[in-house]
Amino acid sequence: MASPGVVCTTVTPTSSAGSDQVVAGGGEAARRTVAPEVMEERKRKRKESNRLSAQRSRARKQQQLDELAGQVAALRARNGALGLPAREAARRCAAVRAENELLRARSVELAARLDSLTDLAQCLHDAAAASSFASAPPMMMAGAATAFPTGAVGSAAGFMMPQLPPPLLDATTMGMHCNYYY
Repeated sequence: MASPGVVCTTVTPTSSAGSDQVVAGGGEAARRTVAPEVMEERKRKRKESNRLSAQRSRARKQQQLDELAGQVAALRARNGALGLPAREAARRCAAVRAENELLRARSVELAARLDSLTDLAQCLHDAAAASSFASAPPMMMAGAATAFPTGAVGSAAGFMMPQLPPPLLDATTMGMHCNYYY
């Protein structure tokens, strides 16, 4: 609460025309109109304050615009500097991809050749087995184990199994067919 000798005053606007009303404390409603010179001085100060505030705002906006322009220039320079390594990496990536495709094709080709060689080896093995039995005389085929014993007992008895030279293998003359593509 205020002390008894002090009067509180509050200024409240009453209209948009700018006339102010001064209310004295203590329950009295005394009205007084403010002088036009004071009103003009307040308007002038308010205009000056608004002008300075707008000037500061424009300066801040210009500073922000300058900073953003600097950032744009720096980012464009950085983008240009990164462009060459990016293009070089893309070129190397394309070269590696092309090499991978070539290696995959070569792998498929070598796998097919390996299968073909495996088939040929199997055909040759089958032909060798068939020709060794086919070229042996009939009497050797029937009782080869008893007529010509091998090992220590056969050698002691004086009988030896004849050693035949390995047959010349030709799968086409023996009626066999191999799927070999070289």
